[in-house]
Amino acid sequence: MKNSQFRVKRNTKQMICISICFVLCSITLCGQNSNHSFKVQISPSGSVIWNVADNVNMWDFHHWYDAMEKEPEDHLRTNLPYIKYVQFMTIGGSEQRDMFKNPLDRSVVDDYDFSPLIRVCKNVLYQGAIPHVKLGNVPLKYSANPRISSDFHVNKCPPDDYNLWHGYIKAIAQTLVDTFGLERVRTWRFGVLTEYENRSWFSVDDDPEKTKIAYFKLYDYAVDALERVLGTEVCVGAHSMTVANGLWDEKEFVSHCARGKNYCTGKNGARLCYLAASFYDSRPGVPDKRTLAETINELRDAAVKEGLKDLYYGVDEGRILRGIDKKELGPRAVGQTWQAAYDARMYHTMLDENIDYFSHWAYTTNHLNVGIPSVSAHTSELFYRMTGAVRLPVEYRTDDTLKSNKTGGIAALNREQNKLYLLFYAYSDSVEQREIRDISCEISGLGRKSYRVKAVRTLVSDDTNFFDEWLNDWPQLGITEDDFSWSSDSFVISPKFIPAEKQTYYMSCAQLKPVTEILRINKGHLTIQTTIPKHGVLLYEISL
Repeated sequence: MKNSQFRVKRNTKQMICISICFVLCSITLCGQNSNHSFKVQISPSGSVIWNVADNVNMWDFHHWYDAMEKEPEDHLRTNLPYIKYVQFMTIGGSEQRDMFKNPLDRSVVDDYDFSPLIRVCKNVLYQGAIPHVKLGNVPLKYSANPRISSDFHVNKCPPDDYNLWHGYIKAIAQTLVDTFGLERVRTWRFGVLTEYENRSWFSVDDDPEKTKIAYFKLYDYAVDALERVLGTEVCVGAHSMTVANGLWDEKEFVSHCARGKNYCTGKNGARLCYLAASFYDSRPGVPDKRTLAETINELRDAAVKEGLKDLYYGVDEGRILRGIDKKELGPRAVGQTWQAAYDARMYHTMLDENIDYFSHWAYTTNHLNVGIPSVSAHTSELFYRMTGAVRLPVEYRTDDTLKSNKTGGIAALNREQNKLYLLFYAYSDSVEQREIRDISCEISGLGRKSYRVKAVRTLVSDDTNFFDEWLNDWPQLGITEDDFSWSSDSFVISPKFIPAEKQTYYMSCAQLKPVTEILRINKGHLTIQTTIPKHGVLLYEISL
């Protein structure tokens, strides 16, 4: 069962009643090369839209006291209000990450020093967010012969004594409770390892069976340690790859949690509140092995088969592995406006497939700190505005024969605010942007009277993105492709590539520019005409 402290689970069966008459909205999008038509029906019930972008990753948790504590207290709430959870990907497995006074002294196994974790958690709470702590990797001194992963630079071996691991996790939980209070820490999320079936993260001689059993033990002992301090309602789960095959089958972990023998307690099963996966596409417009829906449904189907029907499902890391230049993307997202439509399509899929959250790596040129916002930040904000509104059925037709194009639409009604949301995006596999699409939106069924309403139109496009201006300034700034170890398509950019005299200019280029319109409803009919560029994301907020 899930921790009752967390938000109510949404699913396709969850409904909300709206005391409103039946309304039928016809929306027609006429593009330069194709026509796209939507029919939106405002019905008396529907599923509630949730905040799909409420989680962010932090690979180096020291960042949250080296940099984040310097930010204003309201930085996240003001600039990135959709962020609710900050996820620390791993807090152990190297001399830098192991929380002991002397991480390399094997003669003392309980010289704990959790001050770095306490410090970063204080900063997360200071910013109005909630910690999501990945427990592991295993401290160096707990493995007789630790092996350091060449990919992630942490110990990928299990402990020699799982009781030491149990005591270590229990001490972490008790220190958190002593510092922040039991009730507060019970609202946090915990995980055990990152990508647990990835041999580069955790492995016993690259043997699938040995590694699987070792992880079962690691998970069982960690969960029991948490429960002894936080109680049986602690929120704990696990993060697999799933988008690609690992060293062993993660579905066996689901079975273990449902009915396997617990290596710590001797009973059957282990507490499991969420299943998370990694999801990546290879490059912009180039899908990887599994789609987002296939990745999550692989886990969900296994859980439902085992009778685990009340879990959260999320993506703990992902999006795009490499840029157009085929180098790895630092934030796993490009700076080009194409990313806006990609994210909108991804969020649309999450709403359709009932996927709870997607954890991003970064949102500004300075990761999560004050910096120039990306189009990913803008798209997340537009979706966040619809949180709590009731989703409306949408029928879609197009004469566009290109499978690489996807013009999507989402409609929602917030009855408490009496506000209608219409969100559209123009995705294409091609990063090149040339097409402008005309939109004609005809809405009927808004009563019988004629009256005026206010609408706010917000468009994410090149006009709200700094990245195209920055690319054009390369000759002036003396920048070439050879200057980058990561992909130059990454929107996280070293300060040395953005001179101080350009900072204000680029910041002005990256601001959303909402436009207020007064629309006239003529005897229950409303017509909206506008345009959206390819890769754009457009949100209408109409006050009825």
